[in-house]
Amino acid sequence: MTNDGAQPMSQKRADALRQEWALLLKLGYASQWTPAQKMARRDEIAALLLQAGQALPRALTQQELLASVPIRNVEGRRYYVDLADIPQPWREHFWAALYGAQLPVIEGVERAAYAWDWESWVCGKGFTDPAVMQALHRLADYPVLSALATSRTQATQLDGWACRYLYQEAGLGLARYVVLENERAFMLQLGVAVQSAREVEEALLMACLEIASSLRGLPCSAKDANVMCVAAMVIGNGFPVSQKRLMDAATRYFEVHADAKVETAEVVRRGWVLNLPRLRDRLERKLRDAGAQ
Repeated sequence: MTNDGAQPMSQKRADALRQEWALLLKLGYASQWTPAQKMARRDEIAALLLQAGQALPRALTQQELLASVPIRNVEGRRYYVDLADIPQPWREHFWAALYGAQLPVIEGVERAAYAWDWESWVCGKGFTDPAVMQALHRLADYPVLSALATSRTQATQLDGWACRYLYQEAGLGLARYVVLENERAFMLQLGVAVQSAREVEEALLMACLEIASSLRGLPCSAKDANVMCVAAMVIGNGFPVSQKRLMDAATRYFEVHADAKVETAEVVRRGWVLNLPRLRDRLERKLRDAGAQ
């Protein structure tokens, strides 16, 4: 790594340092350096510019930040991000935002997060736009949102927080709709990661597997708890330990959140699972592969 001294700096030199700072965020640049070395160099560049009275590198846009962090695959599917790949200060801000959230357990990775949680945070909470969340939005402008709201409200406009709640509650049910580009962009503004049905399903299955394997003690949401309760009832008797752990975890969650429990038919109606035979078959396959009982 280079070692620049604090001295009067030409505009050309300052521009070069700012360009280097940006390049250090791109995959493949200075590949001989570890992530920690790259971050140290970026900090060094910022300090040099500050000492010379030069403008600091501009903050990354949402798209630049997303592009700078690789999405890791599991079984051929986009699955998680390694927090070590996320540049500061976003890494620690994102880690703080994950407090209490469900996280994937990846061998050899100290801290990981689901890819959709990262994308949702960057597109929403990571770059908060209060104007979008507080403004009233016409349901007629967004066909999927309008359909989701029909059974819940007669309002013709909702603020951003209510819109986000409806999208998130839909879960797998979103896969039943064709989301147009303008609505997809609106969802990203709200911080709703536009996941495929397979990605949503995979996250729920992995949550069940982690509880069944004692990697987690409690579900992290009402949706997870209800799916785990149903999963405990539908998987075969060949997994007695897993059945008990799933049911016990869901029961403990409902002891604290009594009003979150819904009937099995409602779990399916809300789209939290596509259908019960598929839930059983896919979860049993994962349990067998993991050697669960």
